[in-house]
Amino acid sequence: MQEYSIEELNRLDDEALKVLDWKNLKCLNGRLLELHAEGQLGNDTFAKLPRKPILCIDQIERIDEDGIDATFTFPSDAADWAYDTNESLEMLFQDQLDQLVGFWGSRKADGIGRALSSGNCTLHQPLKFEAGKQMTFAMTRKKWVVNKATGTGTAIFDGAMLDADGEMILETKKVIVGILLPEEIHALRAKYGGELGVKAGADASTLSGLTIPVHDEGTMTVEETENGFTVNATQAINPTLWPLAYHFKGDPVVPGNFGTHGMITLLKQVAREKLGMSNPTFKSMFAKKFSGMIFEDPKQIRFELTGVTKTEEGTVVAALASLYLETSDGELMIEAPIYTFKKLTVAEA
Repeated sequence: MQEYSIEELNRLDDEALKVLDWKNLKCLNGRLLELHAEGQLGNDTFAKLPRKPILCIDQIERIDEDGIDATFTFPSDAADWAYDTNESLEMLFQDQLDQLVGFWGSRKADGIGRALSSGNCTLHQPLKFEAGKQMTFAMTRKKWVVNKATGTGTAIFDGAMLDADGEMILETKKVIVGILLPEEIHALRAKYGGELGVKAGADASTLSGLTIPVHDEGTMTVEETENGFTVNATQAINPTLWPLAYHFKGDPVVPGNFGTHGMITLLKQVAREKLGMSNPTFKSMFAKKFSGMIFEDPKQIRFELTGVTKTEEGTVVAALASLYLETSDGELMIEAPIYTFKKLTVAEA
């Protein structure tokens, strides 16, 4: 098989790119990633990267058995950035780490990648829009566990985001992504409601001022207990929620890390309103686990923070953060939470 450089790939048109064996390329340019997201690389019924603007990876410079190196550069003009320039972006970029691991796994086995869990995640630098700033995603393979029964597997990586000087921005240990058979995803859709269909979104270049959905206004409740505050809030889910149009064409699902973002936003609000913090920002979480997905059927999700306290160091910590699926009337659809996060922490900026 011929090996290509990024420069050589950039000289190929779409028809030439589509016939390449993407599973064995050592690097991929941005257009190949976009074609993968559209399901045009022979992957229509299998794994797809998310479409822009959820996909924030410009190219993959190296992908092999040992890991992945990829880059992203913010546009030089804020008008070309799809999101509100004040939006906190740590979980949008955490999602890129998960996507890269899933992409790696989908080259090993035909299936659909879904993030399962990760270990400690730490933000070392503020992460907001900065015109022209380039970042590197550095992923190191720890293990690939083959599922002999299905022929798929589970990929485990350590991941990091670095700035142009090589300084750490975001670091996550033990990112775990499972590759599921398409029929397994379809069974989950049938069980938990995802049969309505969502029209794929327009070109991301037409978007501006997007914010990552969080809890609906007026739904937050706070109860003080002997172990700290317990906080609940809800967010309505329906097929018009914008991330569904861009996150996996033909297989819409709310990004799990957008749920994490919602949890962080709720903790920041409690830190300001109840614990005297003026400008809270995400610092770290000990672990996260995803055991379900948010499909497009009308319902609500409920965020629950328990054991919210302020430490002697001045940080605010939720001992446990959970996300539940509920009907629009507030009845539990599944008894257990589908997302759980441990030691979610915010600190003064």
